[in-house]
Amino acid sequence: MIHDQFLYCRICHEVHRLTPFDRAPIYLLEGMTVREIFTDDRRQFVDRHRGHEIEELKSVPEDRFPIGRPSDPMKVGYVEVTNGHAVFILRVSRSDIADPVTYKIVPRQASIYEGANSYS
Repeated sequence: MIHDQFLYCRICHEVHRLTPFDRAPIYLLEGMTVREIFTDDRRQFVDRHRGHEIEELKSVPEDRFPIGRPSDPMKVGYVEVTNGHAVFILRVSRSDIADPVTYKIVPRQASIYEGANSYS
């Protein structure tokens, strides 16, 4: 499915998760007026990394390592992904409740170590 696919810029080390909502508009409330702003997150990522090496990653089925309560929007989690040749770990987190979730490739040992410390 599309929600288990990612784009990874090998130059900038940025990751974008592909979702059905990549082209969903943003709605801004200005006084009593609602303004719709067209967005295309996938296109913005590709444009920002034009000329870079972008590869597709797919999550490994049933291999997620959530840390924290499922209802906690600030929880950290890990997703194992592959490009078909190598396996990577993505750290899934956000720095502020108003920020979108970010994905960052981390060394496998770091994710295991962080996960072990979170349960103590």
